[in-house]
Amino acid sequence: MTLLPVYAGLVVAWVALRGLLTHPLLPLWVRTAVFWAAPLAAVTWAYIMTADDPFLFPETAPCPREPLREGVIGSGAISGVSTAFPPRAYCVWEDGTVHDLAPGAAFLFWVFFALTVVPLGAGLWHALRDPKSLLV
Repeated sequence: MTLLPVYAGLVVAWVALRGLLTHPLLPLWVRTAVFWAAPLAAVTWAYIMTADDPFLFPETAPCPREPLREGVIGSGAISGVSTAFPPRAYCVWEDGTVHDLAPGAAFLFWVFFALTVVPLGAGLWHALRDPKSLLV
């Protein structure tokens, strides 16, 4: 059942891209913005998802796996948490204190996401309003 929504999403994205490329009123820089904003959004998303991972340099991990100082905040246990969408990486201390990791990257992700979705939405609107333009 997962394959059907993925296929439907790919078909809608393909129609939106075709509609974007054939839209007569959008300038060229808006049409080409999708082609550089989408990969940058993907790279930014990957950066956010790996922000709490200590696999490369465990001694400098943003959320260390061992307790920091016992007695300051309980046992000092810290855990890193990542959510896929909306992308967010943060450390959670035992007492519930939260420290965001890569907040600037999360802002950049939303900028690139908007620069991808808004023109594709305009392309989808154009494709639904004038389907004959897709035959060119």
